[in-house]
Amino acid sequence: MVSGKLDKNRMIVTVLIVTAVGIFLRWTGIRFEGVDYIKSLLPWYEGLAENGTLQGLAEYNGDYNIPYVTLLYFLTKIPLEPIVSIKMSSVFFDLLEAFLVLMIVREIATENRKNEYGLLAYTLVFCNPVAVINSGYLAQCESVWVALALLCFLFIWRDHPVWGMLAFGAAFAMKPQGIFILPMIILLYYKKRSFSILHVMWVPVAIQVLCIPAILGGCSVDIFIKNLKMMMGHYPYVYYYYPNIWTYIQNAPYYVFGKVGIFCAFAVLLVFMLFFAWSKKRIILKDYFEYIIFTTMTCVMVLPCMHERYNYMAEVLLPVCAIWKKKYRIPALVLVICSMLCNGQSYLGWPWVAHEFLAACNIVVYLIIAVACVKELLDKVHPGKEGTLC
Repeated sequence: MVSGKLDKNRMIVTVLIVTAVGIFLRWTGIRFEGVDYIKSLLPWYEGLAENGTLQGLAEYNGDYNIPYVTLLYFLTKIPLEPIVSIKMSSVFFDLLEAFLVLMIVREIATENRKNEYGLLAYTLVFCNPVAVINSGYLAQCESVWVALALLCFLFIWRDHPVWGMLAFGAAFAMKPQGIFILPMIILLYYKKRSFSILHVMWVPVAIQVLCIPAILGGCSVDIFIKNLKMMMGHYPYVYYYYPNIWTYIQNAPYYVFGKVGIFCAFAVLLVFMLFFAWSKKRIILKDYFEYIIFTTMTCVMVLPCMHERYNYMAEVLLPVCAIWKKKYRIPALVLVICSMLCNGQSYLGWPWVAHEFLAACNIVVYLIIAVACVKELLDKVHPGKEGTLC
């Protein structure tokens, strides 16, 4: 734990040092070519580079959202090796993600601890092994949608709903998992009532704007919807590598159990929102931060066809939440280790660890978070209790 008062200049210097360390950790894997990079990202990149124009976007037939593929197209214009430019674009969003968490934690902390806790949060996010593996080794883009989702949350919290909805649209446009921030938007709407439901109309605006290059290249105006429909129901079974409740019935067919999973996730989130609505507790910023983790894990643990990377937001945020809640420190460590093992054995050649064991660990962590969130909503919380980071 960081102790003593940290002035602004020392904080900036330390943030730069942490940033350098985090970039170095990612650079150690800069030449690693994972299966997704070899089979998907590199062929897409090379196809776009070979065409050289926006028309290359119309020829794309992969399973990533077209706005992210548009980002790949613009990366082909940068004079760097494909593996470097693709990974460093994700590292940029790693930095944005860490900086946004720093801002949120500084707002949560008391005045005399803002710098210390902000620095600690920044370090926990940017140097999180899951984040390092995702961008530095696997060339994946989870930090893109998570950074945009956090930007959405921060804008809405600060009563800038238009910018918040634009950020939400951008997060969803980049990856469908951006939808995981939607429950938090609903909770903020219920409590703050500082924006209109009509602000949601900015979401499709953001999505369509990000599709403009593809449309100019020859794609239909509804390319995003077509791309999304193509990805839905793509897998025949409800289980797809992320250790969750479906791990124990891995061969359950999607056409039978898919809707069951969606209904169960919706039911859990609805019940939580009812507890939220009935609660007499004064909900503050750090509570919402914790609820983001819970709602994200609800989606990943209960919905069908969840990939190894889909719990990324909870995996990078739970260690930060553990700064002010000691009871989350072991669960945070377990969650990060389970994610590392899951990704490591799938992409990095690590020894196999039974997914049934990893699923059991994830379920226990999820239940700890769920019980804590619901219990606090139902308890009568005294003024000052768990209120700020002193």
